[in-house]
Amino acid sequence: MMRTRLVAIAATALLVAACAAAATPTPAPPTATPTQAATPTPAPTPVPLPAPGKILRTGKVVGDEIPLTAEQEALIKANSSGKLVGIVATTMETEYHKLLNESAKGRAEELGFTAEICDSQVDNAKALQCLEGFISKGATMIMTTSSAETVGAAVQEATSKGIVVVQVTGSSLGDFGAITVSVDNITIGLAAGKGAGEFAAATWPGEAVEAIILDYPDFASLIARADAIERAMLEANPSVNVVGRFKGGLRDLGVTAVETALQQFPDLRLVTGINDGGNLGGYQALVSAGKQPGEVAVFGIDCDPEAVQLIDGGTMYEGCVDTNPAGTGVLAVNAFGRLIAGADVPGFVEVPVSVYEGK
Repeated sequence: MMRTRLVAIAATALLVAACAAAATPTPAPPTATPTQAATPTPAPTPVPLPAPGKILRTGKVVGDEIPLTAEQEALIKANSSGKLVGIVATTMETEYHKLLNESAKGRAEELGFTAEICDSQVDNAKALQCLEGFISKGATMIMTTSSAETVGAAVQEATSKGIVVVQVTGSSLGDFGAITVSVDNITIGLAAGKGAGEFAAATWPGEAVEAIILDYPDFASLIARADAIERAMLEANPSVNVVGRFKGGLRDLGVTAVETALQQFPDLRLVTGINDGGNLGGYQALVSAGKQPGEVAVFGIDCDPEAVQLIDGGTMYEGCVDTNPAGTGVLAVNAFGRLIAGADVPGFVEVPVSVYEGK
């Protein structure tokens, strides 16, 4: 009974709809005319940037004292589309440089820029080519780890064209117009040397301690860092005897350096160096030689995640200087951002460091 009634109601509704359709003529579609074509939505008008800030060549500040404000970030994002940030990497092989460059790239993209990394693969000539390539592309900012000896003239060319250059790991490009955002090279060397010397004094009190330093003589700044390591280590413990400086900086070089050193100095007790990249290779060579914790100690710079894990695990890797590479990359882009947002920026922004010796 209910089904019959529903069918009847449905039939009646269809009949009414059919009648209404027959009574109401369907209007013809309007004839399109050129004036009726769809008009594209205009792009939003960028908020005008203020006059750029100035690079102040006197004094320096610690990095966390110059954050980007929310208003500055909004202003940058409204004007960054299509603009290039070029990053000249010394290498992407070590964890330090990988974190440094990728964090800068990520921060630049977060602010709306296009960012590119050019890996020079520890080749000065290629680093210069990378920088010159970014200049020819019309980059708005270039970040580099290279020194004045390698890229000074090119940086001067870039800054004369209005390109903001930020140097990380060193300060030699300040005279060519660059902003420095870096740990202090000598400070980190002194911190590493002091930590290593104090550890040796506490572990082998009154005993002669043969030590080596893994340096990288291709760069003047790294020679200065190794000099600082040696000076502070001897001040902290005069019983330390630096029996040699060997080329490190990269894992494979560190392996070879320590293997060579052990052949000449089988009683080696202390391995220090200009970064964890080379020191981790040195540690690997010590393990292969059967050395044990308490017998030999390794102190590095950068606090690569692998080095920190070894320190926390109670191995021969006893300490490192945390140079905050990821924070350095973000600070470099922020310093540039403040400048183009109309705020003044100190010529030297120092990245603070700390010594890590385990949990």
